[in-house]
Amino acid sequence: MKKEIEYRRLKSSIVLSEKSSKYLYLGETGESYPDIELLPAIADFFGVSADSLLGIDRAKSEKEILAYIDKYDNGKYKGSEGALEFMKEAVVRYPSDFRILLRYMDALITDNYRSGDCLKNKKEILSIYDRIQNFCTNDRIRIQAKRALIYYYSELTDVENSGVTARDMYDLVDEMPGIRDTKERLLCHVEKDPENARLSCQKFIDSLLYHLDDTVSNYARPYLLYHREPTDEELREAIEAFELITGIQEKVYSDGNYGPSWKFAIYNYGYLGQYYHRIGNNSKAIENLRKCAELAKRFDTLPEVSERTALLFKGMKLNKQEDVDILLDTGLCRQMTHHMLDNYPLSDEFKAKPEFKEILDIMK
Repeated sequence: MKKEIEYRRLKSSIVLSEKSSKYLYLGETGESYPDIELLPAIADFFGVSADSLLGIDRAKSEKEILAYIDKYDNGKYKGSEGALEFMKEAVVRYPSDFRILLRYMDALITDNYRSGDCLKNKKEILSIYDRIQNFCTNDRIRIQAKRALIYYYSELTDVENSGVTARDMYDLVDEMPGIRDTKERLLCHVEKDPENARLSCQKFIDSLLYHLDDTVSNYARPYLLYHREPTDEELREAIEAFELITGIQEKVYSDGNYGPSWKFAIYNYGYLGQYYHRIGNNSKAIENLRKCAELAKRFDTLPEVSERTALLFKGMKLNKQEDVDILLDTGLCRQMTHHMLDNYPLSDEFKAKPEFKEILDIMK
């Protein structure tokens, strides 16, 4: 009873304070409640959950929360124009769920990129980040939020009067765990069941190859960081790096199923095609762009779940929806056709070649 009285008093002081704007008015009743940013602090003060303050029954709400997460994560909304409004709706319904808040933060950052104004949602992004770091007890969510902020800060360091320096970004990076502390690596060493241990190793190898691909792509194209055209020497070095990584892919993924690395497998041949064209080797350009088109077609026609048979991945299955970081709604053939026609710096003369038209026909 004493806590109830104290809570009402605290609630009133927050709502009635002329200096504070941190409250919400709900509906036509005129009822006021503390802003969602204050809920974790109030809950901690009284030793209760934030959900109990809102009268939320977790057992009943979990199914709906997972539905929001699934729709956002699996391409229905993530990266789309409607993502921010969708996650706003989720946050209004579940303001104290950190899984929802993490995705709302991601949607706000993406909205900044879409609008071309990196400062547009900065205040709210930082507010959500602080709430996650201060009140969330799930380390994975806290690390994911920090990773998202690091990428966001990397953009802000190039924006005048953003208030963010490179040192701010590097300080956050220094707080992140190293590769030896990843869950994938740890499970390879501590899993007791033989079958599960094998599966853990397979997943870690998949993860290593995925991030190796991603890192080689950044290593091979440093000029992108400085927003300038590459020199011929840089193009030749990029070609050598991409030839190396595609050679590794072909050996490791000998069954032609590239697992989580499908996107890199396809895009790497696209990069090779455009780079060979830019140094004047059009026969190699056609060869690699054709390989790119064939892989895009193969991916689009893969069943939703496929069996993997390569040596290091025997017994594993690939779920396109869950395992591959690709927007499936548009399809890889459509995406790569757009890149080849509109994004890659291919000359009109090259695009008029019958061999190039045959490549486009593969992806129809």
